[in-house]
Formats: sequence, structure tokens, C-alpha cells
Amino acid sequence: MLDSFPGVTDGACDPQTAEILEGNYTWLQEGAVLKYTCPDGKYPYPTEIRVCHGSRWNALRDAQNRSVKKAKCRDIRCSRPLEFENGLYEPRQPYYNVSQELRFECYQGYTLYGSQNRTCLPHGKWSGPTTVCDDGGGQCPNPGVPIGARKEGTRYRIEDRVRYYCDNGLALMGSKYRICQESSAWTGTEPECRSPFTYDTPEEVSSQFVASLTEVAESSDPDKVVSDTEQRRIRITPGGSMNIYIVLDASQSVGKAKFNEAKDVIIKLLEKVSSYDVTPNYGIITFATDPKVIVETTDRRSSNAAWVIDELEKLKHEDHLLKPGTNMKAGLMSVYEMMINQQADEERRGLNPLPIITTTRHVIIIVTDGNFNMGGEPYTVTRQIREFLNIGRERVGDRDDYLDVYVFGVGDLINIENVNELASKKTGEKHVFKLQDMEAMQKAFDEMIDESEALSMCGLAKEFQSADDEEKNPWLVSISILRPGRGTEMCKGALVSQKYVLTAAHCFTIDDEADQITVKIGKKNFQVAALKSHPQYTVGKLRNLGIPEFYDYDVALLALRKQVTFSSEARPICLPCTAGTSRALRRPHPQTTCKEHEQELMPGGNIPALFVTPCRDKYLSTLGLRRRTVRIKNGDKKHSCEADAKKAKQYQNVTEVSQVVTERFLCTGGIEPEVDPNTCKGDSGGPLIVAKRMRYIQVGVISWGVVDLCKNNLRIECQNDNDHLEQAPSHARDFHINLFKVLPWLREELREEGLDFLD
Repeated sequence: MLDSFPGVTDGACDPQTAEILEGNYTWLQEGAVLKYTCPDGKYPYPTEIRVCHGSRWNALRDAQNRSVKKAKCRDIRCSRPLEFENGLYEPRQPYYNVSQELRFECYQGYTLYGSQNRTCLPHGKWSGPTTVCDDGGGQCPNPGVPIGARKEGTRYRIEDRVRYYCDNGLALMGSKYRICQESSAWTGTEPECRSPFTYDTPEEVSSQFVASLTEVAESSDPDKVVSDTEQRRIRITPGGSMNIYIVLDASQSVGKAKFNEAKDVIIKLLEKVSSYDVTPNYGIITFATDPKVIVETTDRRSSNAAWVIDELEKLKHEDHLLKPGTNMKAGLMSVYEMMINQQADEERRGLNPLPIITTTRHVIIIVTDGNFNMGGEPYTVTRQIREFLNIGRERVGDRDDYLDVYVFGVGDLINIENVNELASKKTGEKHVFKLQDMEAMQKAFDEMIDESEALSMCGLAKEFQSADDEEKNPWLVSISILRPGRGTEMCKGALVSQKYVLTAAHCFTIDDEADQITVKIGKKNFQVAALKSHPQYTVGKLRNLGIPEFYDYDVALLALRKQVTFSSEARPICLPCTAGTSRALRRPHPQTTCKEHEQELMPGGNIPALFVTPCRDKYLSTLGLRRRTVRIKNGDKKHSCEADAKKAKQYQNVTEVSQVVTERFLCTGGIEPEVDPNTCKGDSGGPLIVAKRMRYIQVGVISWGVVDLCKNNLRIECQNDNDHLEQAPSHARDFHINLFKVLPWLREELREEGLDFLD
């Protein structure tokens, strides 16, 4: 492990002398390396990492091995401008606190571009773009000087070059050198000078990273005209293709925990990309001392996202345990060799010209801490790749769109200079990111891929933890039925198209009119144009047998007066036996059959499923939503599950359970094989959902339960996983209408909704 931290010795440093005022530390290496953490809004000063050298605690990467004075947590602040050309700014201070504002003004004869007012943000960065005062006298506009930087070069004619330097303690991200081109644009990416504690927000990442990968979702329309003002998009042309290479750092300095988190986030990214009915070829490489190729683009299965994800899930950090060094160059060389092998394969197949060079777009996503201790500089390989793809040989560089190298800094010891050196440098774009944690990376990827072009796709939701409840469950609908003199009845439902909501028929009485019903989707209310219950639903059908309620065919559709505009808080759930569900299950359409859907979604045994229910915070005041996992009994537990229906109060006169539990019901609940949570009265009409590869497919409609564990509307706590479970008797069962059994009616009623039901 010591090899991961140059200069570290097995010294005898006293841990008490390394304590930090107002913060804490954790060991990265017991007795030798520690990392400080501070409360929100603060950062460790004068260093985040301390290493034991002899008997002294030093800062990591301190060439003079100077000991570090007492550490403390300082308030996050923003750096000061070192230069501002052709104008003035105020106030002038050595540093700026969060929420402070800088105001810029140009001298007479100069025009201000960028932000006139910039605010110090909570993560230590300034809001808005770099402020520039320009007189228009150069072939290229004045490139400006980022806050915290100095610029060398004041001539802006063709071929003139500027160079940037950051103040002590700040790291440069972006291009160190920029050259004025004939197009009057500067080469490379606008630089910025970053403090060690600053990071990119998910919103910043998604707005930049989206420029390349969201085009994957739009590749089916290669003739789409893109405005000059739009961000550059990687466009898959007719006959072209895309390769996505994932390069994961598995070295000891990254560590097992960060590696596993990165792997999980990449899996979710691939799930999202593959949800768009596109088939890029994937290449997957991990590296430590040696590289390990997991998936090659030449493998015919490399475009099968499900297979690629299965291979990713098998990855273990321990695969590199015996050789835990960091040879990043070897990892990237595996990508280069993969391209060469793909070219040779295409040449053997007689493809002329070779697509790997002429039409294939390449996206390399590197997840690393940027450190390397063997193999040499990895940047040389990216130069080889550019040359192989004929990029940069012409002055205009019109093939730059064919390669994007994105680097995400992870781990406890991010070397931002090395991370920056690896990434692509393109005008107006950003390819290197340092995120606060993997949750931020997950959110960034989710935002990146969830654009308006795909909002109509069924069963997609935002997966990151901090997403709003409505974004996590965008299909869930709240239904209010106003009954004059009797109050309001509440039910749930699921949005299945722009016009229709699927719910339970028993939520309504024969006297209910459409104008008494209000539907809430996301944060918006919608009026109902028509209510359509299943024609075979008759709640009083068995009253002559002393059975007051009968819930067979307990399904209904609400037609909305106004179509729903899909958004991140309002999008449809997938229904069985539709084209959307075939795509969600990665099955070919229209060859896939409804029976195949049923076999995959409803196999034998205990089928994991979920429903969404309202919950309250620990003070029982604020209402939220919570997913609860249940198991559909479809194996040896099915008979006992259904038999408990006779213990419901309304079924005391039932002699045979088949009288009230028909083949159209699914059963959940009970305590075997595990305790299942139960639905509440207000959950009626909501969806029973099976999740498959981050897509959500409704298989049932919540109908009725044997017992009500939520009397007086006492809801579960949003954060208490064990809430109510110990109170549930073994016969606490819930019954749901099986959508596979009412498909003829759904197909008929929704025939104009474009769901494309299977035969």
C-alpha cells in the first residue's frame, strides 16, 4: 500500500497530533495515511491528506517533507482575480466568502462579454462565465483571464498563442495553451483555476457531458437539422456507428469501495443508454498494474447491453489484488489495441472504406484518481489514438467530433492535473470533471441521458437518491373523488399514456361523474373527461350468497380532458405486451410475443415487485412517497396466500376461496419467505410494479386487502424500513388485478394511444 503514497514510511506518528479542529479524520492506511473531513461549507486546511514521514505528519506530495501545522476546518471561499484586462472590478479582497459578489466594469471603448456580476458559490466556484473586456481589434476575441489565473500573451491574430498559469494552491483544468485559428475561434477548452476543495455539481456535468452522449438517443433521426446555436452533438450518420469505451481504475489508491461505487454508476449509465433502442459497441477495461479487458468491441455480443452489464456485474476489485499498482498507460493502450483489432476485423470483412476510421464515433469514459506509478505517461496513448483516427492532421480539425475522452476524478487522492491532461480539449466544451461523490456522478449521468427526446419512453425514472419523489415515481397518480356531503375519496393510479390513467374500478360509485374527479400528476392537477370501468366489474355480483363485495375485474381508466406534457415528473409506466415493454426488456419488436413477456415478468416462485405509498417524516407531518418491496406469490406459496382471503371481514360467508379470488388476482403479503409490507386503503388503484434493468413495468392494479394496517390514515415513516412490519399478522394479504388477464380490454380502450400492443 505504501507504493500508492510516495514518501510515506512506516513511521511512529502520534494520531493525536493529527486531529483537526471542528472536523474528523479517517484512515486510508492505518497509522500512516489519513484523510480529513469537515462539515458542509468548510474544507480542511492546510491539507486534506496527511502522511506519516518518520515521526512527523506531512502533507501529501510535499517535496520538502515539511511537517503540517495544526489542521482545522475553514469556511469555503472563492479565490481572487489575479488579472483583469481593460477594466476594473470590486471589491478587491484577498479572498471572497460564499454569496459575496464581484462586479466588473470595462474601460471606455471596450465591450464587456461574459458575466458583469459573479457570485461565490457554496462549492467554492464563481457563478457565470469568465468576464472579458474586448475592443474587437484582434482576429480572435480576447480569450479572457479566469479568476485565479494569469495569462501570457496579448496578441490575438491568427497563429498567436496564449498561455495560462494558476495561482499557488490552485490547479488548472482545461487548456494551458490556446491558439487563435482562422475561424476566429480559440483552440481548446477555456481554462479555470480550481481550489482542492472545489468540485463540479451534477448540473454542471450534465450540461457539458450531455453534448455528446444524448445524441445516442436521437441517432434514429440522422437528417435532423441542428441550429448553429445548439451544443455540438455526436451524430451517428447513416451507415455509421458508435463505440463507447469504459476504462475503470482498479488500483489500490482508488480502493475497493470507490471502485465498486464507480462500477455501479457505470452499470446504470449503460442501462440508460441501452434504453434508447440504440446499439453502440462497448469496450470495458479495468487496470491496476496490468490491464484486464472485460469486453472487446470486436465481440459480436458487445452491442448487447444486457450481456455487457452482466459482465460488468461480475467485476471485482480483488481481480487486481496481487498487482495493485497503477499503470494507466496500459489501460488506455488496451483501448488503442481494441481499435486496431476492430479495423483488422472490418478489413477482413471487406468493408471499404473502413468504418472504424471513417464513420465510427468513439467515446472514452475514464474513471480514475489520475495517479500512476508505472508504465509511463498515459497521455501519449491518447495522441496515438488521435493519429490512428486521422484526427488533428488538418489545421481545421474537422474530425474532432469522432473522439471524445471524458475523465471523471474519483477516489480519496485525485490528481487533478493528471486527470485534466487525459481529457479532450474542445472549444466551448468540458471533458474533465471532479465530483463530490458517486451520488453526484449518478445524478449527473441521469440528468445527462434523461432529455426531452425520451420523455415519452415508458418506465424510466430518475434513480439518484436526492431526486424528488415525483421524479423517482413519475407515473404515480393521486386521484380525488369529491362527493358532496360525504367528503373526498382518495385513490392512486398510474399514467399509461398522455391521455389515460389506469386505476381501480372500486374507487368509484355508480353515481360518480367525471367532473367530480381530479387527477394529480407530479405537481399539476388535471380534470377528467370520462371514467371507463371494466364492463365485467360488478361489486355486488355475489350479494345473494351473503358476500357483500366482489372485486373481480377491478380496473378502470380515466380519460383526461387535457393531454399530459411529459416531463421528469410525469411520464408513463410500461404496460405488459406493448412495444415499449419489449424495448424495456431488450426483446426484438414485433417478433416478441405476449407470452414471452409473461414468462419473463411473471415466472414461478416469489417474484420481487414493488408498490409506492405515501409516507410521513418522523414527526408525522411532511408527506412524501416511499417504495415498498413485496413478493408476488406465484409458486408454492400461492395457495396459502390466496387461502387467507377467507379471513377478510367481508368474506366470512365464503366457503370456497375461488369464489372471490379468481385467476385474475395476484397475491402478496404474509411473512413467508420474508415479511411483506402491506398496502393501505388509499393505495387502491396504484400500480404493482416489476423492475427490470432500471425500467418499471406495471403487472397489477392494487385492489383489496385482508386487513387494514393503516387505520386512521397513520402512515409509515419515510426513513424507517421496519415500520409496521412487526405488526402484520401472517394472514395480512393484498390482492391485485393481474394485467395479463385483462389485456383484451386494455388493448381495445387504449388502441388510439400509440402503445402498439402485441398480438
